[in-house]
Amino acid sequence: MHSEALSFVIAFLGGFLPSFVWLFFWNEEKKSAEPLRALILAFAGGMAAVFISLFLEKTVYNIDPNAISHGALWQAFLSWAKAVANMKNVALGQFLLVTLFAPIIEETLKFLAAYLLVLRSRDDEEPIDPVIFMITTALGFAAVENMLFLLDPLTQSSLHVSIYTGNMRFVGAMLLHTVSSATIGLFIGFNFFDTKIEEYFWGFTGLVAAILIHSLFNFFMIGSNSLVVLEGIWISVIMVLFIIEKVKRIRLEKIEK
Repeated sequence: MHSEALSFVIAFLGGFLPSFVWLFFWNEEKKSAEPLRALILAFAGGMAAVFISLFLEKTVYNIDPNAISHGALWQAFLSWAKAVANMKNVALGQFLLVTLFAPIIEETLKFLAAYLLVLRSRDDEEPIDPVIFMITTALGFAAVENMLFLLDPLTQSSLHVSIYTGNMRFVGAMLLHTVSSATIGLFIGFNFFDTKIEEYFWGFTGLVAAILIHSLFNFFMIGSNSLVVLEGIWISVIMVLFIIEKVKRIRLEKIEK
């Protein structure tokens, strides 16, 4: 009983502490804190999205890929996916889940959570806000995902596996969720003062870009040198930071006009 409680505490801290560190870092980038209520809502929305995504991913994983569509395009894609999955020594179902279904499900749910809870609120008042809110939602998602991911090996008393997983999650998947969600926020932020139709268009475009980033990250992580992939993610983080600085200036430029 005590060991199970200790496992949960370790998994909770391992999952949430990195997210809180990243949340503090990203919010400091704005130099003026967002309303705490809005940040809590965004973070909680990301947390809730994990459980919905797990249900949907499990459902999709149990579907026969050939039954999804008999169209020529899908069948051609399946033939390619089978060849690549064999080359990477993974099952076709796993390959499709990791590189196609999971990115679509997770990025869409993170975006919907942020949109429904904070992006339509009065707290979303300047171009940088969608970026901060999307990142906060992503960190909530990553926190629960990390905790659940750590909890399984911990309950099996495999501390070595748990520590390795935690490190990889901190520098890998957490950065991925941050970059992909920040991408959506940047697309919205750059077009913050456009019409609603244009804003929806760029939000959808950002979502597609986030799905592609997520999919490519997972694709290259399968059977590849993870350090090389992580270097690419770190470069993406640096690029996001530079672009955030440009988004910050949009409001000033609007005022000056």
